[in-house]
Amino acid sequence: MLKKYLNCLLILSILNFTGCTSLEVISKEDVDKGQAEITLSNELYLTTKDFTRYHFSAFNYQIVNDTIYGNGTIESDSLVSPFKGSVPLKDVINFEQNESNIGGTIVLIAGIITIGLITLAVIGLSEISDN
Repeated sequence: MLKKYLNCLLILSILNFTGCTSLEVISKEDVDKGQAEITLSNELYLTTKDFTRYHFSAFNYQIVNDTIYGNGTIESDSLVSPFKGSVPLKDVINFEQNESNIGGTIVLIAGIITIGLITLAVIGLSEISDN
């Protein structure tokens, strides 16, 4: 019986790593106009005019004047190569950053917990009816 409770606890603890996120595409024009901003605490993907795709981890890049400096990777087809240097903002077509959806995450976790509680109730009722 203790194993069942331990397994349920472990399954519920995995929910800590479950969340609703989406990759938000931000155009360079929106950043220039101030309608969108780049959050330095999030991962950043950017695509340049020559369709090179760069990936910078959170806090591994900075924007100074009109240039992005940092350590990251260059991603192409199936190859990933390390990158350390700068990318001028004038060469960037668009930016992409993960955006979390807190409301969706709460509904997802509440739904999974509800299903778990219903399952436990059905198991409990079936054990009572067997006795």
